Amino acid sequence: MGNSVLLPSLARAVRGLSALFWGLPLALLACVKTAMGDSWRAFGSWGAPLWRNQGWGGLVLDLFQACLPAAAALVLLLYGLRCLARFQPQERIWMSALDRATVLNSLLLALAPFAHWWSIHPSERFFTQSIGLMIFGGIGFMMSLNRVLVRLAAMLPDEVLRSDTRLFAQVNGGLIGLLGILVLTESFAQTRPDWMPVFLLALLSELGESRNWLFVMLALVPLALTMTLLWKAKEAIVSSVFRPA
Repeated sequence: MGNSVLLPSLARAVRGLSALFWGLPLALLACVKTAMGDSWRAFGSWGAPLWRNQGWGGLVLDLFQACLPAAAALVLLLYGLRCLARFQPQERIWMSALDRATVLNSLLLALAPFAHWWSIHPSERFFTQSIGLMIFGGIGFMMSLNRVLVRLAAMLPDEVLRSDTRLFAQVNGGLIGLLGILVLTESFAQTRPDWMPVFLLALLSELGESRNWLFVMLALVPLALTMTLLWKAKEAIVSSVFRPA
């Protein structure tokens, strides 16, 4: 591939990595705050149900206002993935990894309204199931994004980046998998306690509110490691191509 084609594709890859780096924490914050409902009101009138009693048009505007931050952050992630798709599009494994991440990101985007509706009617079973699907979709997206970074590092001429990416991706996979198991256990403990062993129910009861902090820590550590990999990949491209020694 000539420089006239390679350099613009690498520039798009750098742009995509930057979008993913900033989009990940923004998407997590926006989706959580959307599910919390009234939390956007801390920023003023934003998120207040101004039109809730004004018919279908008011409901649509209310939904748009509540979901716009989460949707914008998820669209930023989608933009980053599409920028990366311009780099080495002939590589089948690389494109397959990007496609999986894109599908999961699109699923999260489609489920964003259900986070808002669940904040209004948390006892509605369908909305609760949608939130559960959104949580596991987010876990799957993080795992697929780490796979994307592993494939990207394999195509870059930086052995240190490749080894670091493989190591961090393995650690992330273990932490994200553990998070998924804990979320599933918590879900079964609340909806199907008769399916759970007694010692697990006792352990969850003993942890009490502290288990929420455990979930937060298990979510933030993989997020931080993934952001580190995104930054290292971006810097590797910039240093080796755009700032040659």
